Amino acid sequence: MATAIDVSHHLQCPICKNLFEDPVSTVCGHSFCQRCLDKHISMSDEQCPLCREPVYIKPSVNCSLKTLLREFLQVQMADLSLYTGERGEIPCNVCEENQTSRAVKSCLTCLLSYCERHLKRHQSVEMYRGHKLVSPVERLDEKACRVHGRPLELYCKREKRLICTFCVKTGEDVVSMETERERREAEQQNTIKELESMTNQSENKLEDLQNTVTKYQAQIDREQREIKEVFAEVMDVVRRAEEELLIPLEDGRRCLDKEMAEKTQHIQKEILKYREIIDHLNQNKEEEDDIVFLQSYPSVPAEFKDDWTVSIDTELKFGSMRNINLSVVASIRTQLENLCSFEIRRIQRFSVDVILDEETAHPSLEVSPDGKTVTEKGKVHDSPGDPGQFNLVGGILGKLQITSGRAFWVVEVGEKTSWELGVLRENANRKGKVSYKPKEGYWAIVLCGSNLYGAFEDPPLQLHLSTKPQKVGVFVDYEVAFVSFYNMDNLSHIYTFTQCEFNETLRPYFNPLPNKDGNNSHPMTICSVNPDDILI
Repeated sequence: MATAIDVSHHLQCPICKNLFEDPVSTVCGHSFCQRCLDKHISMSDEQCPLCREPVYIKPSVNCSLKTLLREFLQVQMADLSLYTGERGEIPCNVCEENQTSRAVKSCLTCLLSYCERHLKRHQSVEMYRGHKLVSPVERLDEKACRVHGRPLELYCKREKRLICTFCVKTGEDVVSMETERERREAEQQNTIKELESMTNQSENKLEDLQNTVTKYQAQIDREQREIKEVFAEVMDVVRRAEEELLIPLEDGRRCLDKEMAEKTQHIQKEILKYREIIDHLNQNKEEEDDIVFLQSYPSVPAEFKDDWTVSIDTELKFGSMRNINLSVVASIRTQLENLCSFEIRRIQRFSVDVILDEETAHPSLEVSPDGKTVTEKGKVHDSPGDPGQFNLVGGILGKLQITSGRAFWVVEVGEKTSWELGVLRENANRKGKVSYKPKEGYWAIVLCGSNLYGAFEDPPLQLHLSTKPQKVGVFVDYEVAFVSFYNMDNLSHIYTFTQCEFNETLRPYFNPLPNKDGNNSHPMTICSVNPDDILI
């Protein structure tokens, strides 16, 4: 009876120690994986890795060896899953070197890894049954004490590290590895819960961020669409004005062409007639007979008619052109005012809560308990005379101090017939007669006489408003150095102070102006900030 021979070690590549893959044979007779030999030759001299014989010709695949390997794998090693060779697999430390099986367990006591066959032998020994077995792990030497070579079984709390039984010193706080793991697992569970909570918070923040971005994108799309519509109207106004100005010119061009054609035809007829007379005269002057010469002398026009000039019928006069110009400018200004709504929507993000500072109020003013409304009572009440108080001009400041950035607030003036509103420098004069000028630290607008609006420039500037505002918005940009006022009822621009020299702290300024005979009794009220009203 034939005896089975183990030829598996003859089918292993000498370089990678695994079964051949696309085996090739050199002239010297040694065989290797094609990839292994190519890699060896590319990294060293062109020599056989075993005998150092030169390899002049690139070997081709050994078909016979490849067939033999295939049949061997099919018959002798049907269950290849038991053997190592794949990257990351843990080999059995007990198997022979030429036929290493894949490990299924690692013993943390023996510091060895075992395949299925050798694991059964390990477990069959009575003294080994208490050893701790785990899933296969690499670098088992790291599981042992580097000083004593014993398994790491204990945990030293003081040194916060794993130790073996020989490392234990008297008085040290030592617990078993299992006890420390239980503590760590409990701690780990709490950490997981905290991280999950943080993850949920982050996910919520991400969702809020995405919603905010979506909201901003929608706002941008809307504003882009509205701006395009505004400028489409502007372009339409310009186009219609252009057409209106060009129509008379085109009519004049047509009339000019017609008149030119008619007069050209008339002049050409005159030229023919004159040439006929010239020819007749030339013939007549050759006549020798005096009687015939005199009798045949042609009639000549008494004078030349100057009828060849042309003129343009200019329906388009300077007056009409000027009227169109004014109309176009007014229409464009009206269309561009629609852009103001975008500006107001954006500056509302900088809304601040302004409270009136009663200590600065003129003695004739009465401030509501919530600090939002000021009324001119027409009579002076007792006042301690605070140094920062207005004593002649009936003004009052807000407590808000602006030293940087942007701020926006809205004041309801209602049906008041006169008022002043704006900002001033902290150190601006509040005593005696106040000079309302930017260089004196005042940037304000005024209503007087029911319908006369003005800006306290130097000199004062009259403002022409199409509608009477019930609510006025005030916006300050400290860095850009301007103060703007808006009619919040129709979202239109009132006036802007530019290139302001702030230099120091600014404060809101209010003045309800005197209440004479009850004609100006309405209060000025600072509108509360409602976050739901703040647009993007």
